[in-house]
Amino acid sequence: MVYESALWTESLGVSTKAVSAQDTTVTLDGAPSVTFYQSGSAPSTFIDFPVALRFTETGQTDGTELPVGDWMSFFQLDPNQWENVSTRRATPTGAINLPKDGSGYARLKLVPVPQTAGTLYVLGKLKWVELSDSDTPCLRGIDNALLAFAEGDMLERGRQYAKAQAKYAEAGAHLEIMRDIEKGQQQSISNIVPLEEGYYCPVGPS
Repeated sequence: MVYESALWTESLGVSTKAVSAQDTTVTLDGAPSVTFYQSGSAPSTFIDFPVALRFTETGQTDGTELPVGDWMSFFQLDPNQWENVSTRRATPTGAINLPKDGSGYARLKLVPVPQTAGTLYVLGKLKWVELSDSDTPCLRGIDNALLAFAEGDMLERGRQYAKAQAKYAEAGAHLEIMRDIEKGQQQSISNIVPLEEGYYCPVGPS
């Protein structure tokens, strides 16, 4: 529940996928090349669903950002643009999420069908990996929330429903603190603005 509730920094990873010309379906079955974890402790996981995409044609350096839309959006623009015919193939400008395959890998349909080979760079949320007894939760600041949720579960099992609800409310408050930390620290961009010479700063040292 906690892991699924937000796009935590620690839950994201970057994966690359080679795309051949005329590929109609791209399966994101590769392990992420960039994650929050150090390489030695990274769990064995893969992209659960894409958050942002960029397609770079082979031999080019500049890529194209691909917004992920639904079938209806592309159908309203041009229902023929996903046809795999020579007159419709071009550099992809978008993508559609497809149902996962039998192994649980995310799949995408690039629109239009690529006319040349390239590389798809995927920033995605990683599939949750069950923790073992010796593992440490990866999310920053999750400890207090987990403890409150666990206490709530134990109280509910003991039919102490009022106390359990109080613990769940406490866990929710800890989740909000986690979100504030995420937005205010990890995902914030700080700008350092130098002072001009001779500028008077009223809060500076006297």
